[in-house]
Amino acid sequence: MNDRITVRIADTRPEGPKATTLYVDAGMEVLPGQFLMVADFAGGEKPFSVSEAEGGRLGITVREYGPFSRRLRSMEKGGLLSLRGPYGRPFTPRPGDCLLVGGGSGIAPLHLLARAILAAGGRVTVVSGARTRDEILLGDRFRRLPLDYHETAEDEGEGLTAVDLAARVMERKRPDFVYAAGPEGMLAALRPRLGDLDYQFSLERYMKCGVGICGSCTCDPTGIRICVEGPVLDRDRIEELEDFGRYKRDASGARVYFPGALPGA
Repeated sequence: MNDRITVRIADTRPEGPKATTLYVDAGMEVLPGQFLMVADFAGGEKPFSVSEAEGGRLGITVREYGPFSRRLRSMEKGGLLSLRGPYGRPFTPRPGDCLLVGGGSGIAPLHLLARAILAAGGRVTVVSGARTRDEILLGDRFRRLPLDYHETAEDEGEGLTAVDLAARVMERKRPDFVYAAGPEGMLAALRPRLGDLDYQFSLERYMKCGVGICGSCTCDPTGIRICVEGPVLDRDRIEELEDFGRYKRDASGARVYFPGALPGA
């Protein structure tokens, strides 16, 4: 289903001081890792992953980053949203021992994925990390599932990142497959820790249209579009990308280099 629809917010749930899950009865199937283009009739449209999907009710977890997400977070039950989608290539749930690594709001699609893997008979370990304790999302939902859950806040204790904690978990038990979603810097730091393990990463890039027309989210040098061939990419696709972990593009198409990634390096 890709037509635009208007839905009322059926319920809301605060997720700490800067995030909220908005629930809508959209009557559509969304697979783990797919996204919706969400508009609020006050200007602008952004892609959001779906964190929950059951019986036609979807949960969209919104972390406050700027004016648009702030408006969404302030919406109440009965408010109107405009949705397009679902779009994009989803995760592929697999049996066996699966490690899911999420950074910040990147954990949202991994909640839906964890449920799908468990339903397929897989075994799940989740690592969730954020800069501060109150930025860790959906921990209560993961704890209610039959899986092994770990979380870390970088401003506490040893200051472990999600990647550091995932490495410790893998030292104790090697998974069969790894899934990860979050800031690209986190994904780039995780990749060398995986060795020969197979994986799927969900990438975040600037999107305008969400359907592969505008080219805003293309990757170098392959030209794949994160909104169509992604956002979930297999290991072989990731390893083809020269821009992965180095730079992304802003709304104008200009390169924006990640910290520590210098032009020409």
